Amino acid sequence: MNVRDENMIRRAILADIPQMVQVENLCFPVPWPDFLFKAHLNNPGFVAYEEEGLVLGYAMVGDFRGKAHLQNIAVHPDFRRQGIGTELIEWCIDLVRLYGYREMVLEVREKNTGSQAFYSSNGFKVSRTVEGYYMDDNAIVMSRKIYALPLPEA
Repeated sequence: MNVRDENMIRRAILADIPQMVQVENLCFPVPWPDFLFKAHLNNPGFVAYEEEGLVLGYAMVGDFRGKAHLQNIAVHPDFRRQGIGTELIEWCIDLVRLYGYREMVLEVREKNTGSQAFYSSNGFKVSRTVEGYYMDDNAIVMSRKIYALPLPEA
């Protein structure tokens, strides 16, 4: 695993969207269009992972029924298995912890066993299956408890 500097994760901006859409198109059979990325720009949980001017990944976390919801996460296929996805998830968990959330949920395609394994390795557990969630697949709903950090001793 490569050791990376955390300051490469930053809030997403409008200029990032073309690169994010390229990554999205490489990663998903039914990719989000650019207008959905633009619609989330005011979301404090929408971040880019940038290295040397290139957006290699991104994540978006929001609220769904009082739980933190990992809405979208992707890493360029040429840069996977280098810790970028894990850093993005950890960043999202730290953010939602600050907002007081105690659980994060996500949906993943039932056929996407690689992503399911990735989420499991990051502490997510299968909650249930949603039939027909995607146009061409069922969804596996996964969740992870978010624990408050202990207060420093005085």
